[in-house]
Amino acid sequence: MTEIEYKKSFELFLKRTDEKGVILKFIRSRHFLNRNIEFLDIGSGKGSLALSISPHVRNTTIIEPNSEFVRKSIPRKMITVINKKWEHTKLTHNFDFILMAYVFTYFKPKDRSSLIAKAYKHLKPQGRLLILSIDSQKGSWRGIHSLFYKLMSLRHRSSDDALTSLLSGYNPYHTKIITTVSAYNVDEMLRILWFDFGEYPMQFKKYNEELVGFLKRHRDRRGKITLKMVHNAFIITKK
Repeated sequence: MTEIEYKKSFELFLKRTDEKGVILKFIRSRHFLNRNIEFLDIGSGKGSLALSISPHVRNTTIIEPNSEFVRKSIPRKMITVINKKWEHTKLTHNFDFILMAYVFTYFKPKDRSSLIAKAYKHLKPQGRLLILSIDSQKGSWRGIHSLFYKLMSLRHRSSDDALTSLLSGYNPYHTKIITTVSAYNVDEMLRILWFDFGEYPMQFKKYNEELVGFLKRHRDRRGKITLKMVHNAFIITKK
């Protein structure tokens, strides 16, 4: 899969999911935001969540290693940008609200515990760390991924399971969030899935019939396909 192919697929996913709006609603409902809050987003990507949160807090800092995202998508006048990996970042102060949305999976397994501990260290007293991940078992989005790995006889280890185990020592508040990914038809959903499955192009083509069969079970009368994503939300409060 080329970088251009991945980008097109992922951008289509972003257009067809309600994820951003649902996550923002969840953040507001948990009273994370007010004008006294110092906010840190670790692994912000293109910064869509951070940019939506920024007007509602005192100041915003993001940490994002992708130089292209930082250069093209994130206005530095509005927020402080640190173009580094979290493991290479040195901070001089602490924050009231730290967000780690879907970045745990990119941490090396040997570093995961220390990188979570580092985030906790940089919370102010009573500050809160919100960690989001995709549930390893539930939801039709996870279901088609599990089917694909099963067809390839590939044992897929979800980072969500490791995260759940690692966080047990922090006594987090845990809840689930439901979002959807919708496509106008089966072909469009397959184009969306390409950003996750493009690593296995031959198998993606080989098992097309099985994947289409799965998607058709989630098709409405108009042919629209909707897959459900189940997210785990962990909230850790600094004592």
